[in-house]
Amino acid sequence: MKKIGLLGLGFVILGLAACQTTPRQFNGVTGYQIENQSENSATLAYTLAGRANQQIDADKLQRACQKVLGLNKTYKISVLSTNEIANPATESEEKYGVQLGHSRTSLGLSNTQSVNSSENYATRQALETRPSTLHVVRYTCS
Repeated sequence: MKKIGLLGLGFVILGLAACQTTPRQFNGVTGYQIENQSENSATLAYTLAGRANQQIDADKLQRACQKVLGLNKTYKISVLSTNEIANPATESEEKYGVQLGHSRTSLGLSNTQSVNSSENYATRQALETRPSTLHVVRYTCS
C-alpha cells in the first residue's frame, strides 16, 4: 500500500512539473525576442497571451532572462515599456458579429445545431478561441 501511495505521489509531482511553463522563442504569436545582448545584460521583448497576472508574468520574464543569460542567478528586471497589440492569429479568421467600438466586446449570432447532431459545437468553438489582444513587455535584465 505504501508503494502505491509513493507511486501516486510521484505521478502527481511529475504532472505538476510538466505543467510549468518555460519561456520559448517568439513563434509569431507569443514568446520572447532578444533585442540586444551583452555578456551580463540583455534587452528582451516578451509577447504574453492571456490574462495579465503580475506574479506569473514576472516569473516568465525572469525565466526568459535566465535562459538567455544563464541559469545561475536571479536577474534585476527593468521594464522599459508595455504595449497591448492585436493578436495576429485572430485577424486572419473570419469575423462574425459586430465589434463594439474600440472595446474587446463583440456580439454575434451562433450557428445553432439541429437536435439530431452529435457534434458538440460549444466545445469546438471554445477550443478555437484565442485572446483578441496580446501584451508586449520590453525590458532589460542585468
